[in-house]
Order: sequence, then structure tokens, then C-alpha cells
Amino acid sequence: MPPATLDSHLLQAALISPDSFATTLLVILVDEYGTECFQWSPETIRLEIEEDFKLKLPQPNFDRLMAAINIITSDDFYQSLPDFVTYCNILAGDTFDPRAWDPADAAEIAWGITEVLLLSPPDAHDENPFSEEIVGYIGQALSQEGIITPPDVLKIAVRDKDPAMMVVSEYADDPEMFNSIYDLEQSKTGEINRLVKTGLQSLIQQLQPLPLRNGDAAGGVRQLLQTLPTEPSEI
Repeated sequence: MPPATLDSHLLQAALISPDSFATTLLVILVDEYGTECFQWSPETIRLEIEEDFKLKLPQPNFDRLMAAINIITSDDFYQSLPDFVTYCNILAGDTFDPRAWDPADAAEIAWGITEVLLLSPPDAHDENPFSEEIVGYIGQALSQEGIITPPDVLKIAVRDKDPAMMVVSEYADDPEMFNSIYDLEQSKTGEINRLVKTGLQSLIQQLQPLPLRNGDAAGGVRQLLQTLPTEPSEI
């Protein structure tokens, strides 16, 4: 059980904060219980955290934590479209509701992929880690939102037709309309890229002050921080 110190209060605050990322919550869990807790039932994980840290774990935080565990212990995020969509929504802050289908939009997909690449990166030799169904879904999400140029992290998207060529063809005789469409879609792309950059900066700010007790967990955080940019413009 964590001692009642300033350090434990910092961990408690991170566990209940609505802004805590799945990565942050997972790091705290592994530091306290080790990776063997991945074999526990979800209810056991919740009970252990709430009893040891003397708190009520908010449902969105619990959902993000369980999503992180499932992502690390399976390839569902990379291979199963329903799981991919669900995890993207959860990592972006939604509460899991198995009764409703909630399509993930481009921004949610962009952050979901970004965080999963940190949590559970694919094999370096795997050029196409995502299933065809998933990259097709990403392409459809981009098209529905009128995004011609994919944000950096979504360039894996596959589309039946090149949207840029379609716009050029349709508005070849109307340069004013073409420029308006181009400017609008560029602003959408830029907004998603900024969202990802800001999210990474927030994740750094959450991870750096964590008072971790376990050497392996602390070392893992230091290694993770080294892979993250220190300035948004570097991404």
C-alpha cells in the first residue's frame, strides 16, 4: 500500500484526473503492481487501485486504463476494426458504452494511433501493421470530413479515389472555389496535427513528475520520454 506522503498524493491526483492519458494511468499501475496485474480481472484491478490509493477511480480513467492493457496484450488495435474504433474513442476521452456504436472521427483516430505507437509499437520490420479494413476506415473518415491531405499520423489511409485529383478536376474552371476548399481542408489537417502535438506535450508533463518507486517502471518512463519531442514544432 502506498504510504500517505506527498508522492502518494501526486499519484492519487493523476489517477482521478480527467486529463490523465491511458499511458500515464498504465505507468502508475505497473509501477505499483508489476506487469503480472495484466492477468487480473478488470474488477480486481479496480478494487486494488481504489483500496490501495484510497480513491474512487473515475469510469473514463478506468476505461482508458483497461484499453491500454488490452492494447499491450493483444493485436486487436491493429487487426480488428471494431476494437480499433472503440480504443480510439476511449483514448481520446470517451467513456466506453458497449450498447452504442460510436464512429471515431479523424482527430480521435489520430490521437489513438499516436498513443498506441508509444504504448505498443508494431514490429519495426512490419511495413503494414494495420489491417486493410482499418486503413480503409481511416480513409473513409478523412473523406467524410472533407480532409484531402491526411494529417501526418493518418497518411496510412487508403481511399478508392484520390480526393485531391477529384477536387482539381471538379473545380478546374473555378480557382476561387478551389482555393476556398483547399484552405478549409488544410485548416482541418493543421488542427489535427496541432491536437496531436499538444497531446504529446501534455503527456510529457504528466509523466515527468510521477514519483515512481519501481526501477523498471521509472526506467521505462525515461526511455519513453526520450522518444517524445520536447517542442511541438519538432513533431
